[in-house]
Amino acid sequence: MSRPSTVRAWVPDPRIVLAQLASGILRYAEETADRSAFRLPYPANLQLALDRLSLLAWHQETAAPASVVELLQWAGTPFADWPLTLPDADVDPEESLLAHGRPTAICEELGSLRGDVEGEMRENALIRAVMDRTQAAQAPASYVAFRRLLVEHPVLTALELDVRLADPDLALVADQVRQAYPDAPPEAAADGVVRTCGGCGGLLLPLDDDRTWTCEDDSCPDPGRAGPKHPAAEGVRWLRRELRTFIAAPGRAELRIAQAIEGMGASVALWPDFDACDLSVFAERPWVADVKAWRNPTRLGRALRARMFTVPADAERAFIVIGQEQVRAQQRYIERLRRACPAVRPGQRVLAVSEKQFLEAVRRRVENES
Repeated sequence: MSRPSTVRAWVPDPRIVLAQLASGILRYAEETADRSAFRLPYPANLQLALDRLSLLAWHQETAAPASVVELLQWAGTPFADWPLTLPDADVDPEESLLAHGRPTAICEELGSLRGDVEGEMRENALIRAVMDRTQAAQAPASYVAFRRLLVEHPVLTALELDVRLADPDLALVADQVRQAYPDAPPEAAADGVVRTCGGCGGLLLPLDDDRTWTCEDDSCPDPGRAGPKHPAAEGVRWLRRELRTFIAAPGRAELRIAQAIEGMGASVALWPDFDACDLSVFAERPWVADVKAWRNPTRLGRALRARMFTVPADAERAFIVIGQEQVRAQQRYIERLRRACPAVRPGQRVLAVSEKQFLEAVRRRVENES
């Protein structure tokens, strides 16, 4: 059935409904993470999403989910298979909120579009605490060390974590580091070991058959490669989900780009001035960049319209850089992003480019100045 041309005031905004649903799913996943018996009530955003999706379905004269359980079943299927349409919701037909019973990166992205999302609040609180502590101590090296740890070591044993915290730079933010690494979920252990992914360093988790193990990171550069195994008795810790999505995933590209630029002989700083940007290249007339690993360019465009990073006054050029994994997954990513956010089109103060385009531009400047 076609969508009515006139949207009544009582009809819920599909984008807000999906953001509430994503938030509710993330909270529900936390509350059931230890596989203990779940007790009612369901998270408030999950119930709100059910009520508002029911209104939307009634407006479209189609079937609505009969319960939260059925709503979670919907969440595990592609949006294209839902019986109702989701106009202007910034989702692709093949995307889903759950995969194998676990929240997807898409779920994180949708949830982060609302200020009341639990994951975003925790991420902001933790990162802000690290910033406050390192700034008060005038210790930018501690902030950089914290960010590098999260990117390079998403999985640590209890002993490895203690060893890392012996580093004076990390010792300053030891409490925040421990908060960032909760215990690995029980399902990650089988036959007394915990398996890791060789592509991203995260955990491998079992699929429904409990015999197939897979990387849950949608942006992993090599999800088919097995990594080291750790005895479960060593107390394996895993970076929190929202930090894996919004810190570790783009961080892999940030470190990769920085290494490539260093190989060109140019100066590069990671997260300078306590994360004023992700990368600052060239000591004089610097180029600054904010690196993104969002799965959906339209959602990223909406987020950038709401909050763009502040470009330093002395920067000659500024970029939004999209990691190679995202561009490889969607060949028209940059085009869609520029359409969704006119502020990153050519001729603007900030330009959206791919990782490859950014490195090529840096190389041209290096060659011209040599």
